[in-house]
Amino acid sequence: MPTAFCALGAGGARGGVLPPDAAHAPETRRHEGIPSIAASPRNGRMWCTWYGGPTAGEDSNNYVILSTSADGGCTWKEVLVSDPDGEGPVRAFDPEVWIAPDGRLRWTWTERAAPLAAQAKDANAGCRASPKDDRLMMLELNAENAPEAVGAPRQIGRGVMMCKPTVLKDGTWMFPVSHWYEAPSACVYVSTDGGRTFAECGGVTLPKKKRCFDEHQIVELEDGKLRCYIRTSKGPDGIWEAESGDKGRTWGTARPAPIRHTSSRFFVRRLESGNLLLVKNGLHGKDEGRRNLTAYLSFDDGKTWPCSLALDEGRGGVSYPDGQQLSDGRIVVVYDRDRTGAREILMAVFREDDVRYGRRDSADMRMRQPVHRGDGGKVIDDR
Repeated sequence: MPTAFCALGAGGARGGVLPPDAAHAPETRRHEGIPSIAASPRNGRMWCTWYGGPTAGEDSNNYVILSTSADGGCTWKEVLVSDPDGEGPVRAFDPEVWIAPDGRLRWTWTERAAPLAAQAKDANAGCRASPKDDRLMMLELNAENAPEAVGAPRQIGRGVMMCKPTVLKDGTWMFPVSHWYEAPSACVYVSTDGGRTFAECGGVTLPKKKRCFDEHQIVELEDGKLRCYIRTSKGPDGIWEAESGDKGRTWGTARPAPIRHTSSRFFVRRLESGNLLLVKNGLHGKDEGRRNLTAYLSFDDGKTWPCSLALDEGRGGVSYPDGQQLSDGRIVVVYDRDRTGAREILMAVFREDDVRYGRRDSADMRMRQPVHRGDGGKVIDDR
């Protein structure tokens, strides 16, 4: 039977959500990246989350950061961090922000604990600890104002959610939650009561040699089926796909998608026009590693992607796009660059027609807009 999780009134939260302090100051960090962005449809306030830590890696010291902007992304202020236990063995990582249909912000991340004995021997134990007990946490916030009073986060599932939920036409919230390396691993959790409760629904199983971190995303197709796009292990077929005809309970055999990509997170979303937006590294038919971040459009439900717009050309170490279409039609995409060096969180702003026509001179266009830079300076063009 699926496991159900209550997202209201559940116990067991470990706390650790607090305003930034000296222990979490930007100048103390040596690793930052893996961002997500969302914006309130009511007043346009933007939210960006990523994770970092005082050591230059993905380890038990990692904690999650939440930043906000009230001026369209021109300036940002860090307002919360989630660090479950300070220097203890619990790692907080892989956050996501999403504006739910009720207009409120859902901030999610995963907590993973390494055994104390393992942590004493290995600083990276928190990264390599077993994912079987991963706790997917969620905190609900007012999307229109900087937080004042903050409640405790609540566990809504087991696993890691690296990409945005999808709201189906019937109102179901579908969360793409990964159970790393299991069968199935690219799972879905659903809520039919506006986020009060969640239940594991089903998932996609990849061949063992292709299993990675999934970072999957779900698109509801025009014919009512669901398509799940999944990150896989290294190779030119870095994106696989599978389809479901019964709202995610069962899935067909996974297969390589007609999209070449390196093994890294990508972003896919249906726009208000009905067309699909894809943001990934490299030219459509090539695996170019984590460089040349590019936006693509599909007019036929993902069969072809004929139009493109380069968002960050030439530079290496650009990865992990996430985005949202704003109420005025603009699209914002956030991504990271050089996680242990410059430690940049960058934003691109553009419109669908900019991708359709390959325009570089749109009045609304902004490229490499800084959300955060590790040294506090401006983003520089060092290609």
